Amino acid sequence: MKKLLIPVICLSLIFTACGKNKTEEPAASSAPQQVEETPEFEEPEEEPVEIVEEIDPYEGLAQSPFTGEYIDESVANLRPFAITINNNHKALPQSGIAQAEIIYEVPAEGEITRMVGIFQNFDAEKIGPVRSCRDYFTYFALDNGAIYVHHGGSPTGYASLTNRGIENIDGMKDKAFWRDQKRLNTAGMYEHSSYTDAEGIKASAESKGYGSEMKVEPMFSFYEEETKPGGERAPLVTIPYSYYQISQFVFDIETGLYERYQTDKPQIDDQTGEVVTAKNVIIQEAEIYIIPGDDAGRREVSLVGSGKGYLATMGEAIPITWQKTAYNAPTQWFDADGNELKLNAGKTWICVCPIGEDYTFE
Repeated sequence: MKKLLIPVICLSLIFTACGKNKTEEPAASSAPQQVEETPEFEEPEEEPVEIVEEIDPYEGLAQSPFTGEYIDESVANLRPFAITINNNHKALPQSGIAQAEIIYEVPAEGEITRMVGIFQNFDAEKIGPVRSCRDYFTYFALDNGAIYVHHGGSPTGYASLTNRGIENIDGMKDKAFWRDQKRLNTAGMYEHSSYTDAEGIKASAESKGYGSEMKVEPMFSFYEEETKPGGERAPLVTIPYSYYQISQFVFDIETGLYERYQTDKPQIDDQTGEVVTAKNVIIQEAEIYIIPGDDAGRREVSLVGSGKGYLATMGEAIPITWQKTAYNAPTQWFDADGNELKLNAGKTWICVCPIGEDYTFE
């Protein structure tokens, strides 16, 4: 049995060897074999670190003393102009009033009101129609340190300009005024045809040697962020000055502004074609009476003293008070707790009306 095992084992080894040689022998090739080199490890390049400079969003700007909004710093300290604007319905539409930072509205003779606009950051090419001076209009100029612009004046108005030393520009003798030709050619429109412009009154003030820098402290303080006062709802503010003049302010929730209406009609600035707006509406109650013996029925308004009123802003209204101790002292404004009144940044409309006026918030 041992003899038979040897050949079998030998044959098995032979066949195994042959099989192994057949499978492992590489195929013949005439081309030289290329050996791939292992790439060297390279350090990744460091990206340069970008240094971002923090940009001041208010660079070159300053807060307007009249609106609290940020404007070019070269303008923020300029002295404003206080311009008397006609508000007789026949005089509508007015021109340039949308550029006024503050507008005062106050009763004049008869059933009408007149307006005094405070203009600082403006370039209007047409402003008016401009009307004459009244004694109490001069307080608005004094409160804002403004150069007063008017066309003529009542006897007490001219006396106040002189006695109070108010620098003014008068359309009766200044070249910065002109007559609108279309109105001039329309019957009954002569008194509603006087206009001026930003360039003209600025040049006139310079020629007269009037100072161009602010001389008084700002009358109002402003919130840093838009703030609701937390008062009663006031989506519609109505001041019924007379059967002829009903002043209204309609709150637009989308813009956060009050739109100005007169007897249910929007008040338009014909230079923009848009309704005039205000962020804040102040109602200032004051004693108002017809001057005894004045044949024209001119009024006097007691603005030296103190009184009550309301502030409407952001669709809400709160009670306020005001105080002015002398003609050349600033009017001060307070909330119901006696704190300094703050406004939301934006334009302000001040309606001076008789004590006990039946104004409403609806």
